[in-house]
Amino acid sequence: MNLVIDLFPSPHPIWKTLLEKPPQGVTYKVWRGFKGKAYLLFTSIFSKRRLVHFCNGVKLAYNRKWIADMESAKVLFKSYSMMENPDGIAAAQERLETGECAALLPLTRAARKTLERILNLKRFRVKVIYPTFYTNIKLSYSGKRDLIVFIGGSYLNMSFEAKGGREVILAWLELHQMYPDYKLLMITNPSQDYLKLAKNVPSIQIISFMPREKILSEVYPRSKVILLPSMMDTVGYSVIEAMNYGVVPVVSDHFAFPEIVGDSGFIIKVPAKLWRDDGTPNMNFYEELANGPFDEIRERVVDGVHVLLSDESLWEQYSNKAYEKITNPPFSINFRNAQLKEVYESAVA
Repeated sequence: MNLVIDLFPSPHPIWKTLLEKPPQGVTYKVWRGFKGKAYLLFTSIFSKRRLVHFCNGVKLAYNRKWIADMESAKVLFKSYSMMENPDGIAAAQERLETGECAALLPLTRAARKTLERILNLKRFRVKVIYPTFYTNIKLSYSGKRDLIVFIGGSYLNMSFEAKGGREVILAWLELHQMYPDYKLLMITNPSQDYLKLAKNVPSIQIISFMPREKILSEVYPRSKVILLPSMMDTVGYSVIEAMNYGVVPVVSDHFAFPEIVGDSGFIIKVPAKLWRDDGTPNMNFYEELANGPFDEIRERVVDGVHVLLSDESLWEQYSNKAYEKITNPPFSINFRNAQLKEVYESAVA
């Protein structure tokens, strides 16, 4: 039986995999922007039986059966502060109860915790379906693994700082003379102070933007380690992508990194987090972030990179673990698709 699903996608690569590699026997009818909103309004009056799949959030879908995936409960709120506001929580709950919710599909257990902590989910089916990786770019591996890579963030919204960019640069300042055959590639937009620091080290290359296709075809195949000691990421999709190339992750203990990386990389305890371990948002996060850069993060990044670059055999062990972890259930695309199709079939039964 072929299932036709109304899909409201997100542009992020996490959700592009739905269109690039959909579950077998599933066809997506894609809706976006104003046309999508008009379609939902029209079909709420003239009810349609087709299931709706919302990517990373919930739109108002009166008289429609729907499912939604999400990286955290934040997608249901206009701001983090509204997550502690009774009116904001009530509005988010009402949004969940609009139409007929067949399932909520948080991307990780950490994401599920945020939903359970803030909202009443007793009458909803909640199932974690992990993000996966797919590309039609032929995966080719370079015999020369000479890159340490950091991806993401801008000083303009403090995401460079929140992703651990300051500490990564400072760590490489300590390491670069010991490892002259390696280069730190940072695809990011740091502040002028950190740009000046980086300019003093020829083995640091900073690029503000690089097309994803080039990262997949040219960067990851040459990368040995990916650094993302982030204090704000919920998924850190660049880490998932890199692990598919056997790149070893050095990440923070924030949000879902421990369950995604596990023992296939190095996990660093960080002193400030946007999401607390109990699944609630930290309203003082940016004030705490201003106290950085944090020596404990820099030191742990130095330790992790040093261990991986100084012991090829150990790096190979971690590299194999990273690849095996992310290409097998629950992260493999075939497993994701099978789980998603089961949710669809159950919803329309």
